[in-house]
Amino acid sequence: MVTAICNVFINSDLKLKLFKETFPLVYAISDNWLINIRGKFHKDVVKYIKETFEDHERHCIFFSGLDDGNWAKSTCKMLENSKYDYIYVFLEDHFLLKPLDHFRNVIRDMIDSKIEYFSYSFFNIGLSVQSAEGLYPDYSKHFFSFQFGEKSISFLRKNNHHFYPYSLAGICTKKYFQKLLIIENNLLVKVPFFVQAVMENVFFFYPRNRAFWFTVNKFVSKIGIRFVIYPSATPFNLEKSLFDCDLELLPLRVGGLREELFANWDDDNILSNSSLIKRGLYPEYFRVESQATLKATDGKDYELSKGQSSNHRYCPEISR
Repeated sequence: MVTAICNVFINSDLKLKLFKETFPLVYAISDNWLINIRGKFHKDVVKYIKETFEDHERHCIFFSGLDDGNWAKSTCKMLENSKYDYIYVFLEDHFLLKPLDHFRNVIRDMIDSKIEYFSYSFFNIGLSVQSAEGLYPDYSKHFFSFQFGEKSISFLRKNNHHFYPYSLAGICTKKYFQKLLIIENNLLVKVPFFVQAVMENVFFFYPRNRAFWFTVNKFVSKIGIRFVIYPSATPFNLEKSLFDCDLELLPLRVGGLREELFANWDDDNILSNSSLIKRGLYPEYFRVESQATLKATDGKDYELSKGQSSNHRYCPEISR
């Protein structure tokens, strides 16, 4: 029914822990897992999958020796082994909140409704049922959906400017996913961090920064160059906002979920209290071991005697 792409970078104990918590929740959604693990814990992750899932030989294809410096290029190679016409991109920091059968029914509804893309996480951020009424959407059990084209862009820029015509936390058709990968098949030039920082904070606030590079790339793409704001080893350059969405991707049948399906554990993504940690659904604790006074991030002072410890829930005040 759906091919699952798992091309993730696991380079810390926290990321490894999150992977072990989220991967089992969605493993059974596909019998066509394409897996490329990067980072210093790649052997640990592969070992975990092979030891945990007895059917991994039938359901998983493991990759190595790919171009880890170019996410789009390595994923394009992986996609040659896809069996299905729909692609689910697995992200280790997003938790499935519904039963697996509900997730399956959502994908079936997507196929039946001929939806080409929907974001499975960050519910109601950028696109909600109420805010999409001006697009006269169609409704099914799990979705509202509409045809997204050039005319829709101006409407959405005014009413839903945080909507992304492609987000990594998404499921889409293989045809659409391949188009996204092809766009990155150029000589990628990373914009220096200090240039991007100055632009975003002085001259070109979001979304003007994305619109600026989109305009520049219209010209330089003719000679096979593409300026990107994220390292090519990461997947983030694939994402498309309303201000840098390549027109060759359109028209597109877009769906919006009527019920929350996934949520990020710690990232509010502009909507306060949307992360699981903010909602108290994923309490993370940091342990204070001290011989003197420790100032915590919220400004409070903790007085601990030698040998004492104290546990506190970490709840960031703003999104990352």
